[in-house]
Amino acid sequence: MKTNSKSIEQLENDYWKDEIEFPSNLVINCHKYRKIPIKDLTIEQLRLLISQKIGIEYLAELAIKKLELNILAEGDLYEGDLLQAVLSLPTEFWNEKQTEFLILQNLVEQNSELIKTELGEKKFDRINEKIKASAQQWL
Repeated sequence: MKTNSKSIEQLENDYWKDEIEFPSNLVINCHKYRKIPIKDLTIEQLRLLISQKIGIEYLAELAIKKLELNILAEGDLYEGDLLQAVLSLPTEFWNEKQTEFLILQNLVEQNSELIKTELGEKKFDRINEKIKASAQQWL
């Protein structure tokens, strides 16, 4: 992935102005994280950007690679928060990224016991429901 050394704003060729109209912590962080080379983003930065649907076409693949290393990768919120952020991506996105979706689906399947043990049966069931809902589009 040659794009790893570039930031989201470079990849999108969309440079947000430094003057922030609504300077909340969330907005300030999103502005800041868009300037960081993708390869240097932390789990938390990835989680936040993905959950805000910023740069997802560039970040989803990297997030899945992080999940391959640790399906329960944790940002600042809770164990598995990166997985939850990735699963929150809309079905339309996964329609364009079917290969990545299948990798994600397999990861959840392969790690089902770990997810159940660490996050609980109910959380695992919700994860599975999200995956099934997205997969329905191709059946």
